[in-house]
Amino acid sequence: MKKTNEIRAGIIGASSESLYAIAEAGKKGIKTIAIDGNPAAPGLSHADEGYTVDLRDTDAVFDFFDRNPVDFLLPVPVGRILTTAGAVNDRYGLPGVSQRAASLATDKWEFHTTLAAEGLRNAQAFLFNKKEEIGNISGMDFPVVVKPRFGSGSRAVKVYRSFADLEADMADAAELDEDYIAESCKPGTEYGVDAFITDGTFRMILLREKIITPEPYRQCVGYFALEKNASTEALFSRVNDLLSAAVKLLGLDNCLLHADIMDDGNEAFIIELSPRPSGHYLHNYFTRYATGFDMLSEYIAYATAVSSGASYDVSYTYNAENMMIRYFDLLEGVVESLPDKTEIESMDNVLCYNCYMKEGDRLGKVIDGGSVMGRGFYVIKAPSIAEAMKISREIESKIIIKEC
Repeated sequence: MKKTNEIRAGIIGASSESLYAIAEAGKKGIKTIAIDGNPAAPGLSHADEGYTVDLRDTDAVFDFFDRNPVDFLLPVPVGRILTTAGAVNDRYGLPGVSQRAASLATDKWEFHTTLAAEGLRNAQAFLFNKKEEIGNISGMDFPVVVKPRFGSGSRAVKVYRSFADLEADMADAAELDEDYIAESCKPGTEYGVDAFITDGTFRMILLREKIITPEPYRQCVGYFALEKNASTEALFSRVNDLLSAAVKLLGLDNCLLHADIMDDGNEAFIIELSPRPSGHYLHNYFTRYATGFDMLSEYIAYATAVSSGASYDVSYTYNAENMMIRYFDLLEGVVESLPDKTEIESMDNVLCYNCYMKEGDRLGKVIDGGSVMGRGFYVIKAPSIAEAMKISREIESKIIIKEC
């Protein structure tokens, strides 16, 4: 049972991405109770209490929180189980994303059809499952992007320039056992967005230009934080207007948000969005560095106040500095030599360097988040993306890869 005046925060999904939220809650004297279907999930041992619960079994999760009440859920980067968090918020009247909004955001087909019906997503799209169904895609305008209906981290996302390429790839693949979507591959520059939504108000915290691998894969290997100034004002306006409308339509409120946007200089297009903090060392490292605003810490303060019946005003004026986070998109091969951390951090404009690779590690092709994020990252402050890339090349020249 809950002790009088004790603030308790639940965590649904206790992967390594939850550790920052657990630590921030601990700093504020909040007791953390984490659940995950994996008994080895690191957040279970870092939280004050950790339990193994099947997160796909909503009844089991309800039974757990019936016996272990919490004041709010800590938002953490998760995929499809975000709907479980929404169901818990709905059942217990907690602040945070609703189950309906979470379902619309995590189901890429429902997301597309809902926004397209209101003119907020101008793209061709086709839902398919079996290999024999791909014939219906032949009438689409190419190029197209194929991606799982449910998924995150750029898993199984691939660009096809012609139907023949798609047909050949599917012929070589094992039979599909999940739904996929083929949709228009929009031209332009891709961006990531961090935002905070409270009381129906959309607040953009950070706009980041993406550094993307060459096709056919579109894995992000870095971000450049954009200042808001005369040259970027129109871009900010397009992104802000589109996301504000989408957030309202989807019923997203009282949550953090991560979104992927394509912009061709005239029109912004929502690739996808998720009512949770961004992963991949963004909300807990890069966004804090670039803006001086800790989204997770601010959300904890907001949820603590709201859960007690008080009001809380999230105050933020866009204030990002130009800087870049870069992941290790390196040659395929074996790591032969790595520079010392202090050597890199002593370089001008390098704010931090976190390399998790070891000599002897074998590096494969970067095709999705899982193939690159475990290698680490570094952050560079520079006035332009070109200057940041120059420093990045200097850093990576010090990493020796033996090609196989």
